[in-house]
Amino acid sequence: MLKYIPVPCVIVDIETTGGNVTYDRITEIGIVEVTEDGVTEWSTLINPRIPIPKGIQQITGITNEMVADAPYFEQVAKEILLRLQGKLFIAHNVRFDYGFIRNEYARLAYPFKAKLLCTVRLSRFLYADRDGHSLEKIIARHQIFVTHRHRALDDAKATYTFMTIAEEEKGEELVRAAVKHQYRKESMPAGFDASIIDGLPNTPGVYYFWGENKELLYVGKSISIRKRVLSHFTADHKSSREMKICQQTRNITFDKTAGELSALILESKKVKELQPLYNRRLRRVSNFYSICLVEGKECLLTPQIFAVSEMPNNTQKLYGLFPSVKKAKEAIQSISDEHSLCYQVCGLENPSSRACSSHQLKKCKGYCAGKQPALIHNVKMLQGFSALSLKTWPYDGPVALVEKNGEGECEHHLLIDNWCILGVAESPADYEDILRSNPAPKIDKDIYRYLVATVFAKKSSVRLVALSL
Repeated sequence: MLKYIPVPCVIVDIETTGGNVTYDRITEIGIVEVTEDGVTEWSTLINPRIPIPKGIQQITGITNEMVADAPYFEQVAKEILLRLQGKLFIAHNVRFDYGFIRNEYARLAYPFKAKLLCTVRLSRFLYADRDGHSLEKIIARHQIFVTHRHRALDDAKATYTFMTIAEEEKGEELVRAAVKHQYRKESMPAGFDASIIDGLPNTPGVYYFWGENKELLYVGKSISIRKRVLSHFTADHKSSREMKICQQTRNITFDKTAGELSALILESKKVKELQPLYNRRLRRVSNFYSICLVEGKECLLTPQIFAVSEMPNNTQKLYGLFPSVKKAKEAIQSISDEHSLCYQVCGLENPSSRACSSHQLKKCKGYCAGKQPALIHNVKMLQGFSALSLKTWPYDGPVALVEKNGEGECEHHLLIDNWCILGVAESPADYEDILRSNPAPKIDKDIYRYLVATVFAKKSSVRLVALSL
């Protein structure tokens, strides 16, 4: 019976088909229930509705044959809820077990929530001088007898036994302090120093999640770094990716910015430079490709692909920014199919005396077969490409986008020309040096989108200052 850890509580362990919290399913659940009346044990196999991988079968001993006639989760959901509801939810690496159980109830449209206690973190607090805090290590360290390792009830019983041993060895004061420490930062994963959160600012900027051996896991941005970081930990049950990031994070660093625009631009730059493990992979493209519509014979418009490292200053209308010629051709074909354009005119097939293959499939309206005038084809072409149209730079020269945070402690001046960043200044006194350095900026697709949204916004906290060369 527990003396210093709050009761009623339940010590829970689950076995699953794998570690993906959104795809994998529970195969067994074991619960040790501790109340003022005593200790009860309960467990059941669960039919996961998906095959159990051979590797998992070897680890747990739970086979597909064993769960074939077991109840589905929804058939035992009420029984499980009656045992869990209103009790402190305890598990070894609690976010894992809690995440799976909460997702199972979410599939039944029931918002299950519980107060959590993690015995990994309990062990780290009480036995900080010991090497390793996995259940395997704890079992060996305290010589806990386990009949079937990696079976849910046996592992839950081993966890309960560890808690009783810890109470006897460490005493009331230390155990209550360990529990209180977890309640203070109960959403933090095991292995993470929760005090790091206290050092995060409630200001705009970019944050970095670091794993073991200083491996960069993730780069993010927010108008409130601390609030956004905390949301990662409270959402780790919803996404396998979020869970992996949180479980592996050992440190968090940050860079303050003056506002959201600066944070967006810095995040884009850092993701492409540093290639974090869990960010969407963004290649730093040295040369983009765009499409322009060139007027030829009979005033017929034809799409032409060309390389563009920076936005041209002429008035030629451009359509899209693509990382390769292949991607640009795919866009042309997609527009051709959607707007019934001729493959020969669009450069998707060589000119021929015969109609294009799209016309033969009754998609092209027949310019290549003499059934459609050039004017109509041009109108359809312009309609199709309009969605890809790049914004024309609306100023005669460079401008400064001045962003300042609410407290006034941080101010950034982004010097922009033709949708390219020339440099970042701390004050107007730095403008001249940046402009005189004659930078050769390159267009960046993501930054282009951020700048367009800012420049053409009806309301913006960013102040725009026109500059003269």
